[in-house]
Amino acid sequence: MSRPDLTLIDGSDGVDQQATRWFVRLRADDASEGDRRAWQQWLEASRDHRDAYARVEALWSSFGDFATSPEIGRRIAEASRAPQAAPVQARTARRRWPAAMAATLALLAVGTFAALRLTAPTEAAYRTAVGERRSVQLDDGSRVDLDAGTHLSVRYDRGGRHIVLEQGRAFFQVAKDAARPFDVVTDAGSVRALGTQFEVSQVAGAADVALYEGSVELRARAAAEAPAQRLGVLVPGQQARLSAGRMQMRATTVAAGARPAWLSGRLVFSDTPLAEAVAEFNRYSTNRVVLADPALGAQRVSGVFRGDDVDGFIGALGEVYGIPEHHTANGTHVLGKSP
Repeated sequence: MSRPDLTLIDGSDGVDQQATRWFVRLRADDASEGDRRAWQQWLEASRDHRDAYARVEALWSSFGDFATSPEIGRRIAEASRAPQAAPVQARTARRRWPAAMAATLALLAVGTFAALRLTAPTEAAYRTAVGERRSVQLDDGSRVDLDAGTHLSVRYDRGGRHIVLEQGRAFFQVAKDAARPFDVVTDAGSVRALGTQFEVSQVAGAADVALYEGSVELRARAAAEAPAQRLGVLVPGQQARLSAGRMQMRATTVAAGARPAWLSGRLVFSDTPLAEAVAEFNRYSTNRVVLADPALGAQRVSGVFRGDDVDGFIGALGEVYGIPEHHTANGTHVLGKSP
């Protein structure tokens, strides 16, 4: 095994600081192949090293276009001219990379980026088509999984993190930021969270909320310029429906610490109105399912199905509930007899 050109020998140096220094070093104009080999050896030495480096990369990536800001360039140039503390010692005499400078450059950049992001609001919109699921990492490190047929918009500013769920369903894993609350707004009301995991679904004028970890506060839809009314707080495992300015607890619960079944392609119905179950399947197929008689939508159904197996769902409806089905010329599945 070749000897690395660069070795961190300060025993008090934290793994995250080492990862930051390697990240900066590899982006220097004079980074060598020896540096890259040494970095690779450092990565392979420990899972902690790999995790720390991944965190630094994710943080840097989240800064996006701010990396080219003139203010960032000015601060880094000032840091490069400033006196530095003891350097990281190299095993060869041809280069001595100042570790303190590497950390200073990274910390200055991070601090400047954070200030810029708080000053300049960021906005984005995400959509999934029929049959498509998508996972998105937001600027603050939060992650959102979008189910099929979902539309949502994101706005981050100094005052908070605002998500508008226009349609569909999403699972949120929220990064903690006590200074900026995380709000998910629907037509029926809103959900406020600080560091938690929860699911929100738009359902025919209502919104269903399921909490898997942490806690969330449910609020009624606010009128213009009026504060939102606090309706209640959920604990892990609980589900509730927001509708007509009220919060109704659901009899069913979810497994605390688990994840929604639809993330693995399964649809779970437990005494669910047929109209809602049909809407779920219509997220995943262009061959839609419709009800010949709207009154049939109140029929309660239970079962676990694959989201892409509408034929299995329809077959079960016929066998268990006696609901007939026929096809139209364009492939639409029609449930029940026409009134």
